[in-house]
Amino acid sequence: MTQFKRWWSSIRWRLALGSMLLVLFATGSLALAALLAITHFYGIDQQDRLSTIASSEAHIIGESYTTTNSMRLAVASGLSKVELRTIATNGLLNKDYLMFVFDPTGKPVLPTVRTLRAGTVALAFLRYFVNTNAYPSAQYPDLAKLRESFTLASDGNSTVGEVSNKQPRLVPRPFIAQPIYAQGSSGTPVVGVLIVLPTSTADNTIPPFLASVGQAVLLASIIVVLVAMVIAVIFSRTITRPLASLTSAARVLGSGDYSVQVPVNGHGELGELATTFNDMAAQLNRDVEMLRQQELWRRELIMSVTHDLATPLTAIAGLGESLLDGVNQSREDYETTGRTIVRETLRLRRLVKDLHVMAKMEAGALQPKRQPVRLAPLVDEVLAVLAPEFERTRVEPRNMIAFDLPFVQADADMLTRVFSNLCDNALRHTPAEGIVTIEAKQVQQELYVAVTDTGEGIPPEALPRVFERFYRADNARHSATGGSGLGLAIVRAIIEAHGGRVWAENAQGAGARIVFTLPL
Repeated sequence: MTQFKRWWSSIRWRLALGSMLLVLFATGSLALAALLAITHFYGIDQQDRLSTIASSEAHIIGESYTTTNSMRLAVASGLSKVELRTIATNGLLNKDYLMFVFDPTGKPVLPTVRTLRAGTVALAFLRYFVNTNAYPSAQYPDLAKLRESFTLASDGNSTVGEVSNKQPRLVPRPFIAQPIYAQGSSGTPVVGVLIVLPTSTADNTIPPFLASVGQAVLLASIIVVLVAMVIAVIFSRTITRPLASLTSAARVLGSGDYSVQVPVNGHGELGELATTFNDMAAQLNRDVEMLRQQELWRRELIMSVTHDLATPLTAIAGLGESLLDGVNQSREDYETTGRTIVRETLRLRRLVKDLHVMAKMEAGALQPKRQPVRLAPLVDEVLAVLAPEFERTRVEPRNMIAFDLPFVQADADMLTRVFSNLCDNALRHTPAEGIVTIEAKQVQQELYVAVTDTGEGIPPEALPRVFERFYRADNARHSATGGSGLGLAIVRAIIEAHGGRVWAENAQGAGARIVFTLPL
């Protein structure tokens, strides 16, 4: 039972079985319609043939009756010796038809019960017809039709009818009762009745023609059904094979392999489904890779934050303890310790700001408050704030931005953060006596801004990744040159929020150059 349910649940076999049943129904309907049409016209043709034969034979016997005035002699005179012998012994007018001649009282003239050979169909029919005691008309409807037709023919009315004893009504079984006139033509007294019927009517068999046609139709129907079955199975495979591929791919996808793809064959609904599945799998793969990357970033964040927090906190705690212990005795020592504590505190504050901006980036809450901003004064303010750092590292800052450049619609605080991060990044990678240059120029409807240092530059393999969160081109120099790893990622987020672009390159004859654009 379980196996049957599994088989029946298969779309392939449901589709194949449904197609086969539809073809079987259509083929059966066409075959039945063809048989009905053939039997209908065959019946009409049989009636026409019976009418022609009966009319001809009755006319011949009627003409012979005028010279003999005896029904028996008229039959003997009208028919040939071969016909008389054949009819008398077998009842056959020819191999397809039986003929019976009766006088007006219903007595058989040719053939008679005595002349017919035992076991013939004609003998059985004749006994069936004349023996009214053994076969009363009330119990035998077909016999009642024959006797009624005989009565009508005795009155001069030719009658054509059908009997259906033991055979389906689909098969026509006609007979004809033809009056025999004294001079072979109507208007003269009826001297007998001629009954002609096909041999198939008498022996309750299907006519050979219909049997042959029925066998041909049945054979053709079986062939059509078998061919349709094969085509249905093949056709169902064309539909279920892509579905099977999708099912297999879905299982692989469910197991955790999001790189799976299915072949796209065709441009119909199945092809569209396969394309949609591939797009879904690709999107899932990207999302999973992003989640994995975010997990790596989270781990790096924890390691970076703990390291970056531990270093200044350790320094501040140590310097504070030295102050409490009275290690520093001179004013100069107090000033040096105070400057160190302030520097480390500012370092902690920058780290906290970076984390705050990163959280806003993750939440999609980084929305610039745009207003007209002139870049040259803004850069001067940033360099003024960073002047102590430039002096400490003995690096020269140069603001080469022309004062007459057009205003940009931007968030001044965010742009300040961009220049601060870029200058801080350049300071950490520029040796003493180096130069950090900030310049800008207008190109069509964009403002190109570049921050260039005279450091060692960026390794070529690191250029595409410098804007990734927590990425450092030189992890070994983290304590000396490395920040939190968020500075350039924040720069990219702010510039893209303003509708611009940002990239890194190595300046010819100098160090690294960070370039970004702002729309005007």
